[in-house]
Amino acid sequence: MVGPQSIVVLLLMVAVFGGLAYVLARQGPPIVLRVGAGVLAFAVSSVFGMAVVNRFYDYYQTWGDLFDDLSGKHPGVQAIPPGGGKNLKTGGVPAKDGLLVSTYFAGPKSGLNRPGLVYLPPQYFQAPYATAHFPVLELLHGSPGEPADWQRGLHVSSTYKTMIEKHQAKPAILVMPNINGSARGAGGSQCLDRPHNGDKNDSYLAEDVPASVQTSFRTDPPGARWGVAGFSEGGFCAANLALRHPNVFSLAGVMSGYFQPLPERGGDPFGGDARARLENDPLWRLTNTPPGARLPAFWLMAGESDRGDVSDAKLFHGVLESHGQNAPMVLIAHARHTYAAWNPAFPKFLSWATNRLGGPVQGPTHAPVPGKYPPVGPANLPGGGQESPAPPPVHEIKPS
Repeated sequence: MVGPQSIVVLLLMVAVFGGLAYVLARQGPPIVLRVGAGVLAFAVSSVFGMAVVNRFYDYYQTWGDLFDDLSGKHPGVQAIPPGGGKNLKTGGVPAKDGLLVSTYFAGPKSGLNRPGLVYLPPQYFQAPYATAHFPVLELLHGSPGEPADWQRGLHVSSTYKTMIEKHQAKPAILVMPNINGSARGAGGSQCLDRPHNGDKNDSYLAEDVPASVQTSFRTDPPGARWGVAGFSEGGFCAANLALRHPNVFSLAGVMSGYFQPLPERGGDPFGGDARARLENDPLWRLTNTPPGARLPAFWLMAGESDRGDVSDAKLFHGVLESHGQNAPMVLIAHARHTYAAWNPAFPKFLSWATNRLGGPVQGPTHAPVPGKYPPVGPANLPGGGQESPAPPPVHEIKPS
């Protein structure tokens, strides 16, 4: 089927524009027709420009993706109020194909209250898993962007469901928060706590969102069975949050991410605080982590045609190797910093991550002991350097 990225669509628009330009150039047609042709030619040229950008970034892959975005609708999404998932926590809602939930994650620690998506796999609603608790992957979009990009651009629910059915991945809960607070995220947050009464994005994503998810759904507590991943700016966020909060995230997936905070349009995001910059510099932090310190497990990916992304990933991978971690690194051939790279890479990450986290487990969960898992980092940074104790063993259950 001819989609919005097809070269046929672009050629058709060129032909239409050429026909309208011909009408404009002729002297015979009445002025009303010529004005109308001029307006339509301008509209076609504008749409052509957007279509070229869409073809480059591989964003709208089907007409349905485009229409859903323009209408603001996301098929298959069930809305629930914050903390209003009592039926979902007990699995009391029939959903044989799993369920994509739209909700708000409240933030008493950060003072933020933002929308997000949660995908519950089919097993969450099946009888053998009625009392089971599920591992969690927190997925962070890019900038500009919003949580729906995971569904619209990466088709997360259908992709993951198919992988589970084929035993290519294990069931987990996927949590997609808003990392920047705006509908399309014109300005990125880099998931940082801002100085001088700014947004506490780090606190929101590493403390408030996990607490809100654990309140509403049957999850394990943050720690050994939680992971974080993201693409583009979300990839930087995943690397930074995992290193800053290994008590929350045991693994991180970085798709086309970067590993040092970027300057922003408004200036220095740290307000001139050099210490805060180092504390949020994953490359510096990892380089200066003492030997033997426990680190989150990393999975790295880049589009092979984007030299900057590849160079950044290889540099970070080299530092991981110096700490004895042979992290998987996936390079997608003939792909750049676009969904054309992230689409084939994301299933590979899901397989790796969910197999590390394990499947759902029976029995009650135990809240982590405050302060038991100190942050990983060099000794001259707050709370750094100590090794976390090994997580308790888990026992996977299988449906009958």
